[in-house]
Amino acid sequence: MLIISDNEKYDIELKELANMLFARRKKIYLKNEIDADNETEIISLKKKDDEITATLSQKEIEISTLKSDINFKEKLIYKKLLYLIIKNNYTDVTGKWGILTGIRPVKIVNDLKKENKTDIQIYDILKNNYLLSDSKIKLIKGISDVQEEIIDILSDDISIYISIPFCPSRCNYCSFFSIDINSGKKYIKDYLKNLEIEIRETLKLPYFKDKNISSIYVGGGTPSSLDETELKIFFDIINYNFDLNKIKEFTFEAGRVDTLTREKLKILKSNKVSRISINPQTMNDDTLIKIGRKHNVEDVKNTYEIARELGFDNINMDLILGLADENISDMDKSVDEIIKLDPDSITVHCLAIKRASDINTKNIKATNIEISDYMQKLTDKLNGKNYMPYYLYRQKNMLENGENIGFCKENKYSLYNVAMMDELQSIIGFGVGSASKILNKNTNLLRRIPNYKDVILYNNNIKEIIKRKEDI
Repeated sequence: MLIISDNEKYDIELKELANMLFARRKKIYLKNEIDADNETEIISLKKKDDEITATLSQKEIEISTLKSDINFKEKLIYKKLLYLIIKNNYTDVTGKWGILTGIRPVKIVNDLKKENKTDIQIYDILKNNYLLSDSKIKLIKGISDVQEEIIDILSDDISIYISIPFCPSRCNYCSFFSIDINSGKKYIKDYLKNLEIEIRETLKLPYFKDKNISSIYVGGGTPSSLDETELKIFFDIINYNFDLNKIKEFTFEAGRVDTLTREKLKILKSNKVSRISINPQTMNDDTLIKIGRKHNVEDVKNTYEIARELGFDNINMDLILGLADENISDMDKSVDEIIKLDPDSITVHCLAIKRASDINTKNIKATNIEISDYMQKLTDKLNGKNYMPYYLYRQKNMLENGENIGFCKENKYSLYNVAMMDELQSIIGFGVGSASKILNKNTNLLRRIPNYKDVILYNNNIKEIIKRKEDI
């Protein structure tokens, strides 16, 4: 299918919308792309005077701007017409998210609330302007309602993200920048030294003089791939530069249980880590082997029990729907096993096939089950176990146009996840691959200051990295 628009600045989002509607089962091209000339299915979108028209050429079907759209943003009208002409003429489309291609749908509801829109007005806008299904409206409106309490807690604080970019091995679904801990061991000493310099010098900037830090999130990579000595050095850096007694939430993404020991968990606990993630992704041993994990299900259970024994009372566990060859029964087993463990929060991801992941580059098969329908059933199941959805985000190339949802028990949400995903705070990033995102609350716009994604460049250019942060 070829999409031709008379406004090229909308082309990328129009293509993304078409890809999402067809769940990437149909090739979508823009004009001037390779193979575009061979397409016989053509949708053209054009504006003349105040009217925008979408035409499906080979069927001679045309729809035009609706009167109700007169005050709607022009880009969104283009998307709405594209959605309608596809939805009305093709049967194999998935359109529950309407015209939304962005990753933060809950933010739309939060922004409408700031405009003092009523619940009825919000429903009408989401249904008639953005064309969301009732199930998705209920989902994001419910999450926004939960977040009202969290937003009050966040106030005008900032949060900190710290990257430890080392991993024991690469999972085949992963596209994040990471360094194999074995070949990258030689970089760790200098990395920790430069990380301390970056944190120390950045916190001296005038920007931080009147700022309170609500949360610290340590991610990666797999931060727990550091050995016990390196972990102690890392926490010395944290304790020297931050007053942990004033931090509302300190999350350490322990992640893979093949990197965790009782002693490492003790180090985390003794350094005031208040929330950890133990992320099996699946509770099926065969799948763990296929995705490149070096542990089994029993290891997950044992590590979880040790963490509970040591007093961790806010544990998150991640699951991914759609992993290699898994069917409904496999996913049901994973969900049931996780629920039995009774973690404080469960984050459910729909597999996103990223360009840099082995699933894409090595053409590893992902499942093709109806992920969207399964996610709805899973949401209902978790609600019945007193887990409520509290944050949501979407990604490109997700199976069946799905979403990632964080569920939690009462008061066991992650402040950082809500602040970051729904852009409610400035986030200051430290380390390889991180980015600082400075929020202007008057304009609701973010300014991004990225760090190097390469550990060698990071270690060799720490002065330049600190210089960049002077713009905070």
